[in-house]
Amino acid sequence: MTLPELIDQNSARIKTPLSIIIRLILILSIGYAIYYNLWRILFINILLLIVIFIPSILKKQDIEIPPEIEIILFAFVIISFFLGEIRGLVIQIFFGLALGFVGFSLMLILYKSSKTKPNYFFIFIFSLSFSLALGTLSEIAKYYLKLFLKNEINLGDYRYAVTSLTFVLAGALVACLIGYIYMKYHKIPFMRKFVHRFKTKNPNLFIEKTDSPEEVLELIKKGESEKVEFKSTLRTNLHTNEIDRKMELSALKTIAAFLNTEGGTLLIGVSDPGNILGIERDHFISNDKFNLHFTNLVKEHIGNEYLPYLHSELILLENKNILKVDCMKSEKPVFLKFNKFEEFYMRLGAATVQITGSKLIDYINNKFRK
Repeated sequence: MTLPELIDQNSARIKTPLSIIIRLILILSIGYAIYYNLWRILFINILLLIVIFIPSILKKQDIEIPPEIEIILFAFVIISFFLGEIRGLVIQIFFGLALGFVGFSLMLILYKSSKTKPNYFFIFIFSLSFSLALGTLSEIAKYYLKLFLKNEINLGDYRYAVTSLTFVLAGALVACLIGYIYMKYHKIPFMRKFVHRFKTKNPNLFIEKTDSPEEVLELIKKGESEKVEFKSTLRTNLHTNEIDRKMELSALKTIAAFLNTEGGTLLIGVSDPGNILGIERDHFISNDKFNLHFTNLVKEHIGNEYLPYLHSELILLENKNILKVDCMKSEKPVFLKFNKFEEFYMRLGAATVQITGSKLIDYINNKFRK
């Protein structure tokens, strides 16, 4: 069993009771700091509490955090209790690091969901601004809390606020620079592994959606490739004009192959030469019925668990509807189940090929068990 698998299986048992204990300690410490007017300790503990709650907040937004990150957060909070005089400095830098990475990730997700080409320098600036804005909000909150509790505010408080923001800025700057270098120039190995695990746990955030007819037409003009394939119909044999299960099997093979390789796009209603035929050739009574049939095929022959790795949409081209299916690379092998048999497919150039025996074992070991 690999270390990531071991962490996945035991992370809940490790962190759940630990999380409760740490949060209780921090809440009690915050109450103690308010009662005795220990503002610096109060601010540090509030930052730690925010860091602890970040995974829970993200999960409510359907964003899954890899368990390694949660364990690192809990370990950091525990270690911070023993840092003595430098505790505040280290926590503020770590807070800035966390905000920088969160800001950078949010901007990348927004870009992936749009049709805009990513501008990494703009993402860098936004991430830095995002971190400073949240750091500033925490200082403003501390200021008004003091006013509410009718405590005296002196010059030292302002100096401390500026110092705190400087440390947050330093942490955020490091995080944003790492993110910028990773995206623009060099895929750092440990970052690449983390990004891959985050993407596989949140496939819906990273499937690129292209709903512009002009962009789809441009995609069709480029022709079929390792990551693009055309299917004239979903279920109708154009030679006999009758429903043919082999047509459905052909489309499902392509989807399974994309999932098992590096992802890709399937266009249904487009012939091999790139002519727009439309899904109307499949003779469904409505587009909803077509979509339902497609979804049921995936559920039955590939599996419910792989639906999050797919994004499908109907696009109107030349007064005809085509189905565009974006597939993301799966984190585990995908087998196509048909007539009580299971088959494995992958992409090789612009072709979908089946592999079996020792080649299948080698492929799975090299592709999925790193």
